[in-house]
Amino acid sequence: KATKAVQVQSRIKQLEKIERIEVDEEDSSALRLKFVCSSRSGSYPVICEDVEKRYGNHIVFHDVNLTINRGEKVAFVGKNGEGKSTLVKCIMEEITDYTGKLKLGHNVQIGYFAQNQAEYLDGEKTLLDTMLEAATDTNRSKVRDMLGAFLFRGDEVEKKVKVLSGGERNRLALCKLLLQPINVLVMDEPTNHLDIKSKNVLKAALQQFEGTLLLVSHDRDFLQGMSNIVYEFKDQKIREYLGDINFFLEQKNAMNMREIEKKDVVVNAQSQNAKAVKSISYEDQKKAKALQNKLSKIESQIQQLEKAIQADDKALASNYDKHIEDATFFAAYEKKKKELEQLLEDWEIVQLEIEELNS
Repeated sequence: KATKAVQVQSRIKQLEKIERIEVDEEDSSALRLKFVCSSRSGSYPVICEDVEKRYGNHIVFHDVNLTINRGEKVAFVGKNGEGKSTLVKCIMEEITDYTGKLKLGHNVQIGYFAQNQAEYLDGEKTLLDTMLEAATDTNRSKVRDMLGAFLFRGDEVEKKVKVLSGGERNRLALCKLLLQPINVLVMDEPTNHLDIKSKNVLKAALQQFEGTLLLVSHDRDFLQGMSNIVYEFKDQKIREYLGDINFFLEQKNAMNMREIEKKDVVVNAQSQNAKAVKSISYEDQKKAKALQNKLSKIESQIQQLEKAIQADDKALASNYDKHIEDATFFAAYEKKKKELEQLLEDWEIVQLEIEELNS
């Protein structure tokens, strides 16, 4: 009506003056993960008696005696090279040339996630074919639904595995793991390449798992609330701690796993240097001192990078959505992690040179 024209124009002008706030669409996609315990295993799923593994003259571990009870949540901790993954491979019969007795209990059905699990996937196969090959008659019809629960939807299931990122491959490997009946889960560094949200989903799923869990990890945050027994691998032996990861760190008077490793480094390097000074020539003493200085410098760089990465982790935890959109943040974050890996490798090389000089 003509009589309403002025009123309408006035309302339009008012609406135009209102400040518009754009609300981001909430991302409702989330990894859905649940490990179902297939059946009841025997009372003692894993028993080790005087197990020893060596490569030539190098002893990885010896006199390993442990019994994992049904339903227990067990963590294997210790620095790299102390034998955590090696013992896991012995349990999984990937390594058979060890001495001693290693027995699996009655009706044990193991689900195994290896540290390099993604590498076992055939890059030339599609995601769907990878899953269908591992499926049984009872769950074949659920394969597409399972892939969807792991954020592989629609035409994405026809992608070849080789085009997936590291995190996507790990998700696919986890999805594939759910196709088999399990009552014992063995997981070796399962959080590699997973983002923080996926880590949290995986942790929640493992906490709800009613079967037996054996977990290898360096990640303190991930290990919190995950185990009731901790086995420390150190000096070719293992030691049992009847508590969770926080109890273990309290006993070691440390804040995190890296701190324990660095304490061991300092003690070993100092003792080796003391022996070297007594027994080697002046030239070799100079070389030993130079190597020790190099080792100290690397350790200082490792400490600085760890602090920087920890700060980035806190930033991600506090405002994940903001940082996920910042490509430069993630590029710098990944660069720091790669530099840390390289420094750890450099440390091992220098440490080996010191040991060779001492011998």
